[in-house]
Amino acid sequence: MRRLLVLVGVLASLNGVAAERISLEEAIQQALRANADIAVARLEVQRADARVREAIGTALPSIGISANYVRNLQLPVFFLPDFRNPGSGQLSPVRIGSENSFQVQLQATQVLFSQAVLTGIGAAQIYAQAARSQYRAVVARTVTEVRKAFYAALLARERVEAVRASLARAERLAQDTRVLASEGLVADYDALRAQVQLEQLRAALAQAEMAYTAARSQLALLMGRTQQEPFEPDGTLEVEYRSEPIPAEEELWRQALERNFELQTLRLQQQVQQAIARIYRAESYPLLLGFGNYVYQGQSPTFSNFLTARSAAVGVQLQLSLFQGLQTNARVEQATVEAQKVQQQESKLQEALKLQLRLLRESLRVAQEQIAAGQSTVQAAERGYEIARTRYAAGLGALLELFDADAALRQARTTYVQALYDWLAARADLEYLTGSVDQRYLERL
Repeated sequence: MRRLLVLVGVLASLNGVAAERISLEEAIQQALRANADIAVARLEVQRADARVREAIGTALPSIGISANYVRNLQLPVFFLPDFRNPGSGQLSPVRIGSENSFQVQLQATQVLFSQAVLTGIGAAQIYAQAARSQYRAVVARTVTEVRKAFYAALLARERVEAVRASLARAERLAQDTRVLASEGLVADYDALRAQVQLEQLRAALAQAEMAYTAARSQLALLMGRTQQEPFEPDGTLEVEYRSEPIPAEEELWRQALERNFELQTLRLQQQVQQAIARIYRAESYPLLLGFGNYVYQGQSPTFSNFLTARSAAVGVQLQLSLFQGLQTNARVEQATVEAQKVQQQESKLQEALKLQLRLLRESLRVAQEQIAAGQSTVQAAERGYEIARTRYAAGLGALLELFDADAALRQARTTYVQALYDWLAARADLEYLTGSVDQRYLERL
């Protein structure tokens, strides 16, 4: 019996644990830490930085050391002419070297001039900028998706509350009609009809709660939370909403051209392809190298008493490619075509941006009008319901009028919160397209 009481107490305590309340800022921060796309983009930035260091390294000196040991099982032979009788045409074998020999060589090479190296460093730096631009685009897109998912969860909860309030009114009405019917003041049909309405609202509440659960699951997925970690979005759509003038279309288009993350990335990618074409073209330019070496060597018929010698040299080397089977022209053409492809993508994106900005601006305008009329509509619907309820209680109105008034109140509330969500979602998309996402998030790298 005691164990049963303990188990009941544990279950009761678990049921009493309140879900963690997560603000929009906390949701964004969790998503930025857990999002896999951001992690991949961050790794790409690290790889781009490594490429910059690699490109710079090609302009730095190259220093190496080599050593070898040789055991001659038979000494090498050179054939020399018979110096005592040069006209005989006879050759005499001469053995050279010793059974044991070693050599240690220190070599250094320095690029003195290479257009390909200089161009490669610039291309790598542009590539690093493109990687950072892509990272900012991924971060901004994640922030926008989390904001919209958070607003969608608040909207789903508002719909639950609207249905729940309607259900509470239906429960009171069903109880009142049962009392009135038992006293013969209203027909039994009214009590039956009120009970049917009550059951329909219970089913509607179950559907609304399911939609709210799905909205929270989508938000949890973006935040990197498991489904076993309960939480509630903290706040309301009314608190998140702030009335502000809608920017002119020309101003939005100017901002998008200057700051849109995807446009910036495409422009940098185009510059990368153009730089690659210059690198291929520079491969046919002269290459001037400076070199130096230091050699220490020795020979001995035994492992002792080595005869040693040292030598050192410095010089310059000029390389010039005269013909590579038209490979250079083909590579330059490929890189140029890639740059043209990126340019076409940029033009296509600009056309899409124009349409999206126009549609979002119209969405903001419509949502603002609905929000402005929404509060008064909800208040009017509340007064209408109270009038219908009073009329029905006094026997002057029909039950159907009360049902209609309740449906109108529920619809007015739903329409109002939907307008709030539409405005907030359109505003989030607009800030992403115009590159106006909070810089705090973009500077996390």
